[in-house]
Amino acid sequence: LAGGGSGGLYALTTNPPRIRGQAIGMAARAGAQIADAEFVQFHPTAIDCGQDPAPLATEALRGEGAHLLNRLGERFMTALHPDAELAPRDVVARAIYAQTQAGLRPVLDTRACLGDRILADFPAVAGACARAGIDPVRQPIPVAAAAHYHMGGVAVDEDGRASLDRLWVCGEASSTGLHGANRLASNGLLEALVFARRCALSIEARLGPPAQDAALITLRPAARPHRRPGAGRRLRRAMTEGAGVLRDAQGLTRCLREIAAIEAAQPDCPALLNMTATATLIAAAALMRQESRGAHCRTDFPQTLPEGRRSRLTLSQALALRASLEPETT
Repeated sequence: LAGGGSGGLYALTTNPPRIRGQAIGMAARAGAQIADAEFVQFHPTAIDCGQDPAPLATEALRGEGAHLLNRLGERFMTALHPDAELAPRDVVARAIYAQTQAGLRPVLDTRACLGDRILADFPAVAGACARAGIDPVRQPIPVAAAAHYHMGGVAVDEDGRASLDRLWVCGEASSTGLHGANRLASNGLLEALVFARRCALSIEARLGPPAQDAALITLRPAARPHRRPGAGRRLRRAMTEGAGVLRDAQGLTRCLREIAAIEAAQPDCPALLNMTATATLIAAAALMRQESRGAHCRTDFPQTLPEGRRSRLTLSQALALRASLEPETT
């Protein structure tokens, strides 16, 4: 299984439309154990231009000296961290999210440090800006925090084996533990390459030499109902509001109840059920982790506990927690 992460479960994401937690959810629905589901990384400087997915304003721009400002012209990161714009990704993401929530429209200003060099040195950023009608040589770039990478996923061992027999998982759909609570930039690619090879070698060792007379199998996907219009948007909004950059018990409880309602409205759609399974696991694990650590920030539990522990959860356990939060009917 190598089907990507879960960024598309959020309203603002850098992930392509096909990446909405389906791979993890499919494995979870089959009974696989999921690890560290609560740890979702938000990139601090997605270009806030209304595109889905949102293009990235790479962190290298801040490395070149670009400043983060709000609409009042304030360089807000200097008061929040000694490294200012070069603070850890989660710190900058929370700061930008707070500015956005306050209506202060954060921007990334590259004009002084790069000028027209941005066109040649950062053509992907310049191209994304041009498509959005932004001239980064003369204008600051509007930015927002966007779901970017899921550290959580299907729990695997050092050979990529899941808890389900004969299931191997690699890439962002897996959770190896190598990224901890807050992935370092580019390590996702390294992990995917290493564990793809480990999975292949482990599969080869398990299966042995291929049979010479094996029958050819033809897969014919069964007809499945399509997700109803609006269900995906409703789910993405619920996740953004309740299980996003900043979390608390009230918001996570509300999020889990909304996921249950979305699921109940179309219980016969496997694609939607895969998405709601992963969403449930993220929100449930976030509710259970009563601390702030890495990319997981609880405003009602801001401290980090002395000992770091990985979380492991099955979908059955997450669903039981979700059911316990449903309001009683009279």
